[in-house]
Amino acid sequence: MTATPIYEIRDLVKLYRRGSQEVVAVDHVDFDLMPGERLGIVGESGSGKSTLVRMMAALSRPTSGDIAFEGTSIVGRTDDELTGLRRGVQMVFQDPRSSLDPRMTVGDIITEPLRSRVWKGITRTDRAARLVEVMTQVGLDPQDASRYPHQFSGGQRQRIAIARALAPKPRVLIADEAVSALDVSVRAQVLNLIGDLVAEYGLTLVFVSHDLTVVRHVCDAVLVLRSGRVVEHGPTEQVYVDPQNPYTRQLLASVPRLRRDVNP
Repeated sequence: MTATPIYEIRDLVKLYRRGSQEVVAVDHVDFDLMPGERLGIVGESGSGKSTLVRMMAALSRPTSGDIAFEGTSIVGRTDDELTGLRRGVQMVFQDPRSSLDPRMTVGDIITEPLRSRVWKGITRTDRAARLVEVMTQVGLDPQDASRYPHQFSGGQRQRIAIARALAPKPRVLIADEAVSALDVSVRAQVLNLIGDLVAEYGLTLVFVSHDLTVVRHVCDAVLVLRSGRVVEHGPTEQVYVDPQNPYTRQLLASVPRLRRDVNP
């Protein structure tokens, strides 16, 4: 029996206006995302990566085309009609300093999704228990729940953002450049954490990055965007070993590699 896609993207277009000019951010994009898949979306800055995933999360409306989540179109829907999407999809953004409210405690930040009308009926006791659970899972001390974001390091703040995304038990996690703002020393830790949590929860992952090495480490499929268009899409190893599009080959050629000096 063939699995049904969790996302079906069809002929998706997003246009922006800059003065009198029309800018194409996403240009007739088509693809399916299967349950449990780990999809990396790569491309240079301005290729449309973030615009695409924001539309998938219904944070931005497409100009034309369709996005179906679990078989139901989410385009043009009201907030009340997007309940299924809000419960099933969570995002982790690039910079935790701007995505976490500095006036809220960490505990309130993480449990905020559980206090929305989408999750009405969850008791305070349930929220407290879930807070302890997710803070522990991302490597944070639940006793620090009363502290504020500025009291944590950059890596810890991104762990807070991940805990917030996991709190409502989503089926899809969208990570938009989730490690690019982190120091190299903590980037690997957060990447491994995301990979472990995706495996533990059986999540579908959409991982946006300009770093092809990171995507190869985390994802089993890759979609390459250039100027808003999909130029290549396939299994990660296949695309990395035998890229079919010149732009993909160009991206791969630009990945830094350690030079090995062999002494005779």
